[in-house]
Amino acid sequence: MTTSAQHDQNLLSALAQSDEVAFAEIYHSYWKLLHDTAWKRLGDKEQAGDVVQDIFVKLWDQRATLAIDNLRAYLHTAVRYKVYNIIASQKVNDTYFQYLAFLDVTSDQADQQILYGELQEQLNALLEKMPSKRREVFDLRYVDGFSTKEIAEKLNISQKTVQNQLIKATDSIKAILFAIALVLPGHLK
Repeated sequence: MTTSAQHDQNLLSALAQSDEVAFAEIYHSYWKLLHDTAWKRLGDKEQAGDVVQDIFVKLWDQRATLAIDNLRAYLHTAVRYKVYNIIASQKVNDTYFQYLAFLDVTSDQADQQILYGELQEQLNALLEKMPSKRREVFDLRYVDGFSTKEIAEKLNISQKTVQNQLIKATDSIKAILFAIALVLPGHLK
């Protein structure tokens, strides 16, 4: 084991004992490196800072239970994983809102705007009518950006159950989007 790896292991041992000085040293040693990694992938310095901050909050919160062999690799993997979740969540949200944006709501025809509003209300009603656990899973995934594994741990359910709930939720939303495409086929750009 190299001197740096030994030093990291010593810091992790101290961190597990709630040593704030060890945490501060880890933070100062890795913050810039992790921020640069997140920034390169996200292209947004503020969002990259939020990612790194979340990683360090999680490191502190789970300090007593984490089993980390290689601190540098762990932190880099955590950043990449968090960035991936953000990008995946943005793609889902972007896709959802792009469908709604495709509607020609600037048209002079009042019927189109009324229909658009009704469809949007249907979608909102669908989200409100989802079973509470399914809605919670949906919000944790697509609003808060949690991974299916993180959701499973947070809600104390299996990852497969999380995936099944997400499939059911997105299938319902796809049905509404499909209805939009059927009702307004000439108004999609």
